[in-house]
Amino acid sequence: MMQTVMHADPGKSWLRTTNIVAAAVLAAMFLLASGRAARTGERIVLFVSSNEAPFQEAVNGLREYLAGQGVQAGYEVFSMDGDAAKAGPAIQKIKAGGTKLVVTLGSMATDAALREITDIPIVACLVLRTDNLRKAPNATGVRLEFPLETQIAWIQKMLPEVRSIGVLYRPNENQKRIDAAADIARKAGMRLEAYEVNTPQDIPAALDSLSRKAEVLWGVADSLTLSPSIAKNILLFSFRNSIPFIGPSATWVKAGALYSLDWDYADLGAQCGEMAQKILAGAAPSSLPPTTPRKVLYSLNLVTARQMKITVSEPMVRGAQQVY
Repeated sequence: MMQTVMHADPGKSWLRTTNIVAAAVLAAMFLLASGRAARTGERIVLFVSSNEAPFQEAVNGLREYLAGQGVQAGYEVFSMDGDAAKAGPAIQKIKAGGTKLVVTLGSMATDAALREITDIPIVACLVLRTDNLRKAPNATGVRLEFPLETQIAWIQKMLPEVRSIGVLYRPNENQKRIDAAADIARKAGMRLEAYEVNTPQDIPAALDSLSRKAEVLWGVADSLTLSPSIAKNILLFSFRNSIPFIGPSATWVKAGALYSLDWDYADLGAQCGEMAQKILAGAAPSSLPPTTPRKVLYSLNLVTARQMKITVSEPMVRGAQQVY
């Protein structure tokens, strides 16, 4: 099985890759498109937070989908290269005229576009939150989060004996998500052991309580509990207590999490392409509710599984995108 090389530091962005050859090829394709628009068709602006490989894969997926549907479009790419200061000049060029649609990739580009662009349709891709999209009548998109029902179902699929799920969260960031997850878990015959944390100092005591109540620790996207400074503590807790950790990305799996659900970036681009096609055909962005990824990939750490005496079926091993 081919395995992608990932950074060992679980605190690093899940959008980072070290596959140099693939990144170089994708970058070359990406740069060829940058700064120029085709002379025919609708003018579509691709406003991108970064040139890293996942963004490029999503761009290619979007363009291939639209081309396959016969959409004649001229593309212009503006990349922020991870620098927020580049947003202003790019947006001024986007607003200069003639743009039929803006596709943003990444939260940085999306947030900047939503602040300044109100009269051009926006389709957002590779964003963690869609609350701001719902407030903007000219925007929609696909967020980088699987439905809670999907995440709970995968816990049952991977760990069918588990009945208690532990989770740490910041209430001002994730309270609604945790309340919804608790209801979903209850309907699935499980219970959610959720502990509020507001500062790094709250985490040791919360983990200590979870060690007596939880059979698995679920990593919910959270700026505190999954921050780089906390990552080591989370993984040490997992191994010391033989409580598997469900990571938010393959990077965490390589570092010791049991598994993570992952995204197909090209397919995410194609999903955004479907929305773009409908908007170009006359649909209002507000008529297309923000949605979630339709395709689920996953990564698996068999070393962790063996150490924790967790049996993973052969079909599950064969189906993994990456196995460590």
